[in-house]
Amino acid sequence: MSDSEKEVMRFVWAAGGSVSSAELLGNLKTIDREWKPNTVLTFLARLIEKGILTSVRHGRTNEYIPLITENEYKQFETRVFLNSVHEGSVKNLITALYEENGLTAEEINELKIWFAKMSGEK
Repeated sequence: MSDSEKEVMRFVWAAGGSVSSAELLGNLKTIDREWKPNTVLTFLARLIEKGILTSVRHGRTNEYIPLITENEYKQFETRVFLNSVHEGSVKNLITALYEENGLTAEEINELKIWFAKMSGEK
């Protein structure tokens, strides 16, 4: 997804079900996105082509429904990044963060607690 498509999807996901293009345009104005309706419709059409959204016609209005959750999208993007930059290795990612002082002591401790929890340790 492009950055603009992600912005649109954030509002679709936040709607918790379906959302109309009119609702999306209103929501996008709240973050100072003054896209023209045709621009938003183009983003929506691309998202449908990519299999991320579907639409259902209700009279003169289209309702847009996500086909994947935000969490599923984040997992997909994370896996793509991990595979393309770190050869699929979580260890390589963490090593890169650690070696560049990208992890604070607090973050390291949080990771230790999380790994212990996930492995069933106390």
